[in-house]
Amino acid sequence: MFLKFKLIILSLIFATGLGVFSWRADWYFGVLGFLVFFNLFLIWPLSGKIRFLAIPFFLSIGSLNLLYLVDGQIERALFVGLATIIYYLSLLGAYRLKLYDCDQTAQGMINLATIITIFFWFVSNYGWYLNFAIDSWVLVVTFIASTFLITFPSLTICFVACYKIHYRQKKHKETKKNFLIALRQQLKVEKIALFFSIILAFIMGEIIWGLSFWPFGYLITGMTAVIIFFLFWSVVRRFIMGRLTKKFVTVNIVMMLVLVTLMILTSPWDIIK
Repeated sequence: MFLKFKLIILSLIFATGLGVFSWRADWYFGVLGFLVFFNLFLIWPLSGKIRFLAIPFFLSIGSLNLLYLVDGQIERALFVGLATIIYYLSLLGAYRLKLYDCDQTAQGMINLATIITIFFWFVSNYGWYLNFAIDSWVLVVTFIASTFLITFPSLTICFVACYKIHYRQKKHKETKKNFLIALRQQLKVEKIALFFSIILAFIMGEIIWGLSFWPFGYLITGMTAVIIFFLFWSVVRRFIMGRLTKKFVTVNIVMMLVLVTLMILTSPWDIIK
């Protein structure tokens, strides 16, 4: 079922926190503290594992950061509604993965929430960088940190699920020896996810450093970074699942170039004279 009463209530509490901030922007740190407490003490017991908690946690913080940059009450209300829907899907995905961590539908929800979370963080990071005249090295560090902290649990979920599906298809007997072998293999799989997450984080740090020289606002620059991230992230996931092909990489590169080109051609150039 896609409708869980408890998850709906928790999502409405999250929406209430954002709603309060949309009316009282000077309460940023108070709402931030509330969201951290809310996720750690109410959502974590629900999700069970840190990797299932990570996406709802960072989605909530990213929503607050981006909401700070949104002008107009109508626009803020629409944003809160969108963020609440995605937050609910992330909770539902985490809840279903807690029950069965090979649930493909739940993984799809987490994947969607991952991309939206990355979008919120990338756009808000760059927006804060422009609005508050933050040093460029701080921008690069925040991009590296946010990319890693969001990507690692997402890839771990995918890696572990793919391994467990493969293990169960082999129909291994549930013996102590096989359990220990499976546990060691799962830890190895998580190390691989860690490796790819670190590489992707540093790639995005380099990319945002280059994009910081662009004469565009935070929305276009952040969106460009998201598109580039999605290319690498989808390639890594395909590699994990053993479905990576040259055609897939080529199509994704072409789509990325087309989307980035369209944004550049249709965006105002803010060149300082």
